[in-house]
Amino acid sequence: MNFAEKKIELKNGKEGILRAARQEDAEGMIVFMKTVFGETLFLSRNADEVSFTQEEERKILQGMLDGEDEFMMLVQVGDEIAGNCTVMSKGGQRRVKHRCGFAIALKKEYWHLGLGGFMMEYALELAEKMGYEQMELGVVEGNDRAKALYERFGFEVTGKTPRAMKYDDGSYRDEYAMTKVFHH
Repeated sequence: MNFAEKKIELKNGKEGILRAARQEDAEGMIVFMKTVFGETLFLSRNADEVSFTQEEERKILQGMLDGEDEFMMLVQVGDEIAGNCTVMSKGGQRRVKHRCGFAIALKKEYWHLGLGGFMMEYALELAEKMGYEQMELGVVEGNDRAKALYERFGFEVTGKTPRAMKYDDGSYRDEYAMTKVFHH
């Protein structure tokens, strides 16, 4: 889904733009993913597992743009992709059509500048306008900053998957399921 661009001001005074990801962002998105997956243990893959070609990524981004029940939002700061978030349908069947999933990632150099809050606020607004009644996400044990952000926006822990993440060193981390119900 496409949506209106929104200007934001980071805590360091720089200007950013929240906007829909487009086909021409493919190369930048691949670089972004390789960077963020290498910077944190809280995301679902390792940097060496980013193997999309630019053509494959262009198709993914165009699909998100064309979809009526999903979107990918980027935060652009200057010429750089600083972060992204995605809202995805849980399915078109009537019994689950009211639910959407949410995922977010930020480059480490942009942590603590308010970008997560800006993306979360706009994504919630757009998801509600799309007709969703609740948003669901997973947060890995130990990712206290993200968990606090979600709680600030009204998400509550609704469950836990033990050993959801297994790392290359053989260690595990649990993942908490969190849900926010929109009150109409």
